Parts: sequence; structure tokens; C-alpha cells
Amino acid sequence: QVTKTVPELLELQFEKGELVAVNGEHFSKPVEAIQKVQEIAQPFGIGRDTHVGDTIIGIKGRVSFEAAASLIIIKAHHLLEKHTLTKNELMIKDQLSIPYGNYLHDGQVLDPVMKDIEALFTSSQDKVTGLVKVQLNPYYFSLIGIESEHDLMSSKFGTYGEINKAWTEQDVKGFSKIYSNALSIYYQVNQQT
Repeated sequence: QVTKTVPELLELQFEKGELVAVNGEHFSKPVEAIQKVQEIAQPFGIGRDTHVGDTIIGIKGRVSFEAAASLIIIKAHHLLEKHTLTKNELMIKDQLSIPYGNYLHDGQVLDPVMKDIEALFTSSQDKVTGLVKVQLNPYYFSLIGIESEHDLMSSKFGTYGEINKAWTEQDVKGFSKIYSNALSIYYQVNQQT
């Protein structure tokens, strides 16, 4: 039952990828911070869903759940990562998350590759520090924005899609020519008739 109907701002503070504070209240144990988010968000009815997945023996399964804190924290953390990680860090993390999740689900926690992937995940979190603002509403939440000293989205480098401060028109022409070289060779070798 939804008992909160007035939108509310939630602030999540992360340090090196770990949730350490909720609305300015610091926690020494991550589980306590997660429980605090759940306590605040649950009355909004956020995080109710049904998941369909595959079991290790190939049978499809369905489970209904309510996980407000999990969904909010994961999405907030990912937004902070989008601002503080490089394009390639994000891509590699995303690509490794699916096999890692499958290995974990299938009980392959002792496979050495798990520790290898975990080392990359841990290393990638070095700059994932900052505040994420979330608006809670009945049945849904919205990510409002972030504040981080490691934010790579800065207007001092240029405005996305419009104005830049790092290169000229001639630089762009040269880059485009070099970047398209492999594709140009492909089409010259394999001319379409």
C-alpha cells in the first residue's frame, strides 16, 4: 500500500562506488545505508516488479518482488558512473556484468575468473565518488543529477553537440579521415557493383 504521495528528494552519497550516506546521515556498514533507503522509499510503492529468468537446469522461473532500495541505489550508482568513468570503462563493465551475474547465479564463485572480474570492478570504482539526487514519487523515482569532483561532464571542455574548446574544424576533418580509413579500404577492396 502506498502511504507517501508527496514527492520527496533523496540524496545518496557514494565513496569509491560504495553507498556511505543517505540524506546526509553517514553509515559505517553498507547494509545499514541500504536499509535506510528502503525505509524511505518503500512507502512510495517503488520497486514492485516481476522477474522472469532461467534456472541453472534450464527451467524458466518467475518471481515477484519489491526492492525499492536495490533499484534506486543501482540506478543512482550507474548515473554517477556515467559521469565519472570513461567511455571504455563503462563499456567493459557493462560487457562483464552479464557473464559475472550468470556465473554468480550458477554458483561458480570459486572459478578464478570471478576474482579477475572483481578486480576490474573494484579498480573501476576509484573515482566513483559523489552525491546523487533522486526524486521519489508514488510508484516511480527520477534521477535528478549528481555532484562529484570527478565529473567528466564539464562545460570547460565544451558543450555536447554544439560548442567545443579543444579542436578546430581542420582537426575534425583530419580525425574523420583517419578514423574512417579502415572502412574506406574495405569499400575500395570490395567495391559494390
